[in-house]
Amino acid sequence: MEPHPGYPPGRVATVLGVLKRSLEVTGLTPVMLRALQIMHRRGYVRAVNYHATPLRHGERLRTHFEFFQKHFSSVSHSDLAEFLVDGRWEKKKPGLIVSFDDGLRSNFEVAVPLLEEFGLTGWFFPPTDFVSCPVDEQADFAERHWIDVDPEAPRGERIAMTWKEIQVLADRHVVGCHTQSHCRLSDALSDDRMEHEIVDAKTTLEDGSGQSIDVFCWVGGEESSYSSRAAACIRRAGYRFSFMTNSAPILSGTDPLQLQRINVDSRWSADWVAFQVCGILDALYTRKRQLVVRTTRS
Repeated sequence: MEPHPGYPPGRVATVLGVLKRSLEVTGLTPVMLRALQIMHRRGYVRAVNYHATPLRHGERLRTHFEFFQKHFSSVSHSDLAEFLVDGRWEKKKPGLIVSFDDGLRSNFEVAVPLLEEFGLTGWFFPPTDFVSCPVDEQADFAERHWIDVDPEAPRGERIAMTWKEIQVLADRHVVGCHTQSHCRLSDALSDDRMEHEIVDAKTTLEDGSGQSIDVFCWVGGEESSYSSRAAACIRRAGYRFSFMTNSAPILSGTDPLQLQRINVDSRWSADWVAFQVCGILDALYTRKRQLVVRTTRS
């Protein structure tokens, strides 16, 4: 079994590896994808999220996007709004949101050309302080703020997007807020810090991108990184959509501030990516997802 970053070592990874291999051998992954489409006859949207996408993973990323193009329809901001509000999904295939966290240079230089080659809309979530950080301080910033960068990137070179690149993305794709400093929004934060990371970050990103911003993405994904105070602040700030990372399809009528994604990685084979989106992980995330929803709706 190839390394599968994102799963803990030990029994869970072993079980998931066996499940994935069983689906490959039996050819059931496409069947499960079709079953999801039949189950959700009114349509559904799957959201995935990447982090670093270095050039050496470009060919693997291409195979991911080939798979996405074959099995899913790309989702724009207006597509998502119409689906959630009006229940309209007129495309033949289910939707797919391909998102990228942390505002990394490799996303702009490697992932964006491939997205556009395959006709996919990217959803990009940069922490604003990282984009504004001087180049010679970016590696230290990333390390201090838990931003997953390419370990083989030469130290001292730019690793974050520029504001000019953010503006290009805002014109052609979707840009959303990922806090000011890549901060987990736990109850340990003061009220002032919470406002800074959610409200002030929105203003900073709007000024830097030249666009109105109404999409938010939580940082982290651990149960402790969600809090009711942060959820209330997100609502007050006027965000229309909010993304989490607890694996579930987005359906017509889903709470637009409770949109779930699942992690994928540019190092993985297309088979692993197919496994991530075939529905099995939705069940495995049930307990965590229920806890997070209770926390952020209270």
